[in-house]
Amino acid sequence: MADEKECPLCGGSNNCGVASKQSDCWCMTVKFPKEILIENPTSCICEKCLEEYGRK
Repeated sequence: MADEKECPLCGGSNNCGVASKQSDCWCMTVKFPKEILIENPTSCICEKCLEEYGRK
């Protein structure tokens, strides 16, 4: 099982506020492509990977 604080794409920290027991997360204010959510339905992706994914 993957660490909920780890990005499934790069293995680095995803800075997930929810996993860190905060009330919100950076990901709540950005739009994710449907494809990345289908490929990673249960894991938080880091901002860097989200940006790189958008450049493909």
